[in-house]
Amino acid sequence: MNLDLINMISTMLLLYLGMFAINLSMERHAKQILQRPLSPTQAKISYALGWLALLLAFFPAIAAWGAPIGITAGFGALTLILALMIFIQSYRPRLNLYLAGFSGVLLCGLQVFR
Repeated sequence: MNLDLINMISTMLLLYLGMFAINLSMERHAKQILQRPLSPTQAKISYALGWLALLLAFFPAIAAWGAPIGITAGFGALTLILALMIFIQSYRPRLNLYLAGFSGVLLCGLQVFR
């Protein structure tokens, strides 16, 4: 598998995980996904981890294509991920939890078997 492809998939998975963590930090969405709200401490941790994942997501994109194109591709991927997440959250909110778990496992596997 091409290293640029691995980097772009890693970018998209990190973006999904980051947006899922930010989504989960909101009380309404946490109730839809987990059937209970997160505690205020858990919500703050989820929010911080979400932003950290969003920031980390741009490093593989920059590594694949350089700074100007990598940042642009990262924001384009973020738009795609947000559209997917909004669609899933509207119809099957629990599916976001399963996709986040799958994304985390796939991301770790991609980084280990680079």
